[in-house]
Amino acid sequence: MRNRFRSGFTLIELLVVIAIIAILIGLLLPAVQKVREAAARIKCTNNLKQLALSVHNYESSLGNLPPAYRGQQIGGAPQYYDLWGTLALLTPYLEQTAVYNAIDLNLTMYQLVPPYGIQAPIAAQAIVPIFLCPSDRAVAVETNVYSIPGPLGPTNYSFCLGTGTTRGRTNWLGSPYDADGAFFAQSKTKFTDMTDGTSNTAAGSERILGDGDDSNTVASRADIKTKTMYVNPGAETTDANCGSSLRVNFNQRRGYSWVAGEPRCTSYNHYYLPNDKINPDCVANYNIYTDPKLSSTGHGLSTARSQHTGGVNVMLCDGSVRFVRDSIDLTTWRSLATRSGGEVLGDY
Repeated sequence: MRNRFRSGFTLIELLVVIAIIAILIGLLLPAVQKVREAAARIKCTNNLKQLALSVHNYESSLGNLPPAYRGQQIGGAPQYYDLWGTLALLTPYLEQTAVYNAIDLNLTMYQLVPPYGIQAPIAAQAIVPIFLCPSDRAVAVETNVYSIPGPLGPTNYSFCLGTGTTRGRTNWLGSPYDADGAFFAQSKTKFTDMTDGTSNTAAGSERILGDGDDSNTVASRADIKTKTMYVNPGAETTDANCGSSLRVNFNQRRGYSWVAGEPRCTSYNHYYLPNDKINPDCVANYNIYTDPKLSSTGHGLSTARSQHTGGVNVMLCDGSVRFVRDSIDLTTWRSLATRSGGEVLGDY
């Protein structure tokens, strides 16, 4: 008697099943990616909240907020040699005591004699998870620089100098000195100085780790990836110079070291819109040697950048974190960067 039951699938049936599975996977994968990004964004927000809390603890202990970098003139060196940045100064308030103990703040960050290495190689090499956003790569972007063998500890988080429209002592746009934000070179800002209100003043935000060749000249502006590259005009930081430069990533990539307070690392401003797709960050050194105190000071026209869809997480001086969309009005974005601009922000 013929068996009424088949022992397997026909080829057509098998192909149909495979096609159905492929469709289901295609539908499921974006959902999984969204869940992962949502979790990463939450973790990134929590990192910024921890940094904000450490800023408040620092202010409670010392009576003022930490500067973008200390900028003391030690041993006759230019102020830019003393580049210990905000994150380095916050380490004892972040349960990073071991890393903090590896930094000698009686010394400048850079050595005063060749090869001008970083004075704290152990700290500079430390990978500190709270300084990295899980939405980004979380890997070192520079290795074997400043006399440090091996990778340097990178960072995704920077503190706000202000709008970038101020010229400080150098008369260059994007000057880190005497800027209009809460954090700038040599600053000792108090919460009472923020007449705009701490909830209306940006403390810091995110930046994507740099990528691409170091000190390279590309063929055209179309070859510049604004998300991961910055330009160097080799001259004053003007709109024209920054907007025409083809030199990218001079010396080091963005975010290469969490210990340094320079514009390539832990300081930024609101000159461009968040995640600006037209204007890359622009960084240049003030090489006017008539003033040895300020020579080699890094200047920058920049913005916040993230791997999150549609915007960036911004840490405010009241300790909160808000998601700011890329579509924010530039005037509002810059107003958020000032500590005492007198602007009325409204919704953003």
